[in-house]
Amino acid sequence: MFFNMTLIPNKCAKNFCLPILGLGTYQIGTEQQNSNDIDAKSVASLKQAIELGFTHIDTAESYGEGRSEQLVGVAIKDFDRSQLKITTKVRRSHLRYDDLIRAAKGSLKRLGIKTIDLYLIHGPSSEVLINESMKAMDYLLENELIRNIGVSNFNTEQLAAALAATKYSIVNNQIHYNLGARVFEQNGTIAFCQKHNILVTAYRIIGYDQLAPGMSILNRLATKYQRTPIQIAINWLINQPNIVGLVKAVNPDHLRENLGALGWKLEDRDKEYLASQFPTGETMNI
Repeated sequence: MFFNMTLIPNKCAKNFCLPILGLGTYQIGTEQQNSNDIDAKSVASLKQAIELGFTHIDTAESYGEGRSEQLVGVAIKDFDRSQLKITTKVRRSHLRYDDLIRAAKGSLKRLGIKTIDLYLIHGPSSEVLINESMKAMDYLLENELIRNIGVSNFNTEQLAAALAATKYSIVNNQIHYNLGARVFEQNGTIAFCQKHNILVTAYRIIGYDQLAPGMSILNRLATKYQRTPIQIAINWLINQPNIVGLVKAVNPDHLRENLGALGWKLEDRDKEYLASQFPTGETMNI
């Protein structure tokens, strides 16, 4: 099936690249969304997003207890697999060696694909040593069940331990980050990722509860650039070194608004103004 493969450009760190804007699927396939009619609408919205140009689809085995992965699998089967990048995540309760490998195989089956483009540890564990988990990730990479190893919600100390525990590269750290939620910036995690050529994927980049306190600032810049406040917030984020973002929307008009953040840049003085003046709060617990 045809879709716009050039609309969303890539950003790379070392030899690993992701589109600067990808599609998140959190809450797609949850227990509240398990009727055949709602599932069909979810699949249709995913297909529409791909047709609009979204080629990076992010999901997790914990989303809807695997149902999200199943719906992504249905949505992508009519598209050119080589043009899509599929990210999924292993939950923290499956980080022991055998459990992790079994979880990856389960995700592959639900997604209906042979290889996961980017496989992430969904969050650090206080119960399982990172060495054991990374050994399983190495196995998955060596046996071509995954193409790239990543993590999610890891700080600098946790990243350093993970890097030391694998024979391969950790190419991605997925974190909660936006103008109003910048704990991973303040604790040095983003700088660490940039130093070590680890691409950062930010989720909840337009979390309205975090953006609301600074809406007057966004409105002012939206008027200057003839854009929407959401487009200002997204543009600020995706034009930072080593950072790409995820959006989650089922409405095509909202997705088009998100795409309107691409193809232009805030002036440096406006980026600095946002970084220094936008009110920030705590990051989201996972």
